[in-house]
Amino acid sequence: MTKTTHTCILFLSYGCLATFSHTSFAAEYAVYGKAEVQIASTDTGIMRYAEEGTQIEAPYSRIGIKGDHKLNEYLSAVFKYEVQVKGFEEDDTQEPFTARNTYLGLKGAFGEVVVGRNDTRFKYSEGKLDNFNETQADMAQVIAGQDRLGDTITYTSNYWHNTQFSFTYAPKDDNKDDKAGFAATLIYGDRNLKSTSYYLSLSHVDSLNNITASRLVGVYKFEQLQLGALYQHSESVDGTKSGNGYVLSASYTLDKWVPKIQFAKDDSTLRQASEATQWSTGFDYVFDKQTTAYLLYTDLNLEEQDDSSVALGLKYKF
Repeated sequence: MTKTTHTCILFLSYGCLATFSHTSFAAEYAVYGKAEVQIASTDTGIMRYAEEGTQIEAPYSRIGIKGDHKLNEYLSAVFKYEVQVKGFEEDDTQEPFTARNTYLGLKGAFGEVVVGRNDTRFKYSEGKLDNFNETQADMAQVIAGQDRLGDTITYTSNYWHNTQFSFTYAPKDDNKDDKAGFAATLIYGDRNLKSTSYYLSLSHVDSLNNITASRLVGVYKFEQLQLGALYQHSESVDGTKSGNGYVLSASYTLDKWVPKIQFAKDDSTLRQASEATQWSTGFDYVFDKQTTAYLLYTDLNLEEQDDSSVALGLKYKF
């Protein structure tokens, strides 16, 4: 047998081994995203996420890849790399991407631990409360703590009797508040309202992005009707600002139509310069699980000035 023949046999043996390993411990991943376009007319432009006048926007359009790779029978590596895509807009041709959740970690019987940029578990605690998420009517317009932070460690437990615990930690040297900060959340029920018709969360954040706060959230779905409520007490890290926030939301599904309404109020002045009140209403038309058209109107009231915005949009998730 020649040397070349030996080489071929070894190569084929290695090839079979590689194929077996790939079959046993294959990486599972998915490319996903959201393409959204919105035509909005905004009165004075003082509210966040909207400019004065009539604008064509691509609010929070994004693309990402996520997945996991089984390392052995006990442990898997998990990852997510996601960016916001702003290239729809004329002004964003030079910097069309911004960072969103991007992390790497491990999961197993203990739960999941990831390191990188991620929604704090305080933000995560909102569940499906916000009927106008990622629009100018988002509850983050007036409610503090809706943060996505880099250089964090996030732990999320597996569910146990419909209960889940999660935790965000930011070391002192990586935290903007110049001290170690954390957020902890206890969940009861299904956050997506699929396996249970209810969702409850109790959450606390300490010294992350200039906020220390406690939050209670409840969402309940009864047939076509969905109701949600939030109470939050917030303080700035230096103690100079403090106050309470509230959110009430309701929606009703009528075949493909989903009319909805939301009220948000906060007097902590952590998000706006004064006490803020926001009313929002609108409806979705759901073509299918991936495609939704919507119309919304939102009105923001501050002590010295007001703003309002009306928007027509289309979003496609893949």
